[in-house]
Amino acid sequence: MLFNSAHAMPITLIKRLNTDALMNKLDEIADFVHHYLAETGKKNSQSATGPEYRWEHTLRVAQWATKLAIEEAADIKTCLVAALLHDVSHFVSEDYSRHGIKSGEIARDFLSKKGYSESFIENVVYAVQSHVSEPDPKTLEAKILQDSDTLDRFGYVRILLFGKMAELENLETLKQKSLSSLAYLDKLERGDYGPMWTKTGREKLRRFLDLNRSIQKGLLGELESTRIPDVEV
Repeated sequence: MLFNSAHAMPITLIKRLNTDALMNKLDEIADFVHHYLAETGKKNSQSATGPEYRWEHTLRVAQWATKLAIEEAADIKTCLVAALLHDVSHFVSEDYSRHGIKSGEIARDFLSKKGYSESFIENVVYAVQSHVSEPDPKTLEAKILQDSDTLDRFGYVRILLFGKMAELENLETLKQKSLSSLAYLDKLERGDYGPMWTKTGREKLRRFLDLNRSIQKGLLGELESTRIPDVEV
């Protein structure tokens, strides 16, 4: 099972959703998403941001969505299912700015075939389709998905990904990327890209921004020091 309760789900969620039927349904959704990403992302399989990275991102977003749903007293099942399906169209969306719309279409088709209620499907699809560019999501579950997706973009794995993709042989390019990252962090903190909707999301993002800013400033300091010392001997 790809979303096994013993390995991937918080104990609080297990206590709230501890039914074999529901766990089997979650595993079925997870299997579908994992395989869909693997098949549609074959051309990118060797990329650092290929289908396995996208799947792992999906799992982390699902974890965040679960935690935030518990904190905010939202519908956990809707948040979790929406998180699992939110990026399913990543490798088939011609216009990435609209991949939420495409993912929602895929989610609707899959959930309909599996016999989920129309009201549940509508809530999941709305959250999925709103997670990219909706400036004012109307449901708490949609807000939680936006926050969860944002949090994973600034976590520890994303920091490692920045390092893996860095052009270490070109320090000037690396410097410019680091400066751009700092400028982006400043804009995010000012709210230029929209708010974080949940209290827990805001608090965690603030810590992540501080961490990212510290790393980027430290990197710039080391790049500045990558030269012969300016001393008299």
